[in-house]
Amino acid sequence: MTAPTLTDVARARDAVTELAAHALGLADRIADAVGRSLATRPAPRRADLEAVEPLVVPVLADAAQPVQGAGFVAAPALLRDAEWWLEWFARDPDGRPQRLVTHSEPQAIGFYDYEHLPWYVVPRDTGARHVTGPYVDYLCTEEYTLTFTTPVLVAGRFCGVAGADIAVKNAEQALLPALRASAARIAVVNSFGRILSSNSGRHLCGDLLEGVDLAALPADQRIGDLPLAVVALDDRGRYAEARR
Repeated sequence: MTAPTLTDVARARDAVTELAAHALGLADRIADAVGRSLATRPAPRRADLEAVEPLVVPVLADAAQPVQGAGFVAAPALLRDAEWWLEWFARDPDGRPQRLVTHSEPQAIGFYDYEHLPWYVVPRDTGARHVTGPYVDYLCTEEYTLTFTTPVLVAGRFCGVAGADIAVKNAEQALLPALRASAARIAVVNSFGRILSSNSGRHLCGDLLEGVDLAALPADQRIGDLPLAVVALDDRGRYAEARR
């Protein structure tokens, strides 16, 4: 097996970093707009989230960029007129931006309880940005998805998360040039060792690599503070060390 070089790893890492920066950049703009609006309203309502739509819809309308959904998810009881609320927009099957309609009443059939989902929990509990996935997004697209989220804080109070979704198929399209440039087998994985993308036909999105410990990996293989990393693959489906 050809061992990947640090150049191979760096090329793939930079591609992942660029993809994450695109999604988190949008999430940060949403968080900033929502935070400024909430800061002036002691008892906010859904209408006070109107700044989200003009930030998100033009991005979703651009078919050349990878984000397929984005918005703000309110902390329970934040809004006076909705105990639970997603100010979220996503592309419909024809690629047109549409407001996501969900059941916001806990008693309703099909109620979407997001309070215990990792894309919400991690930013709430840590105050840090996060990426969840790959996972199947049954709410929006029923596709493998990455969800990038950042906390929205107003005067130190957690008010919810701003986020952006990227379909794994779009992520792979963005990452494959860097992955294919490596003669060695490499993969992008999350903290559970689940593969996001690789240049090996034997290692597909969603496959699990055993024994991956992101915290133990060198910093030049990790994607900043996000739970993603670039790892080498051996012939038995395990990760290996890059050549240094």
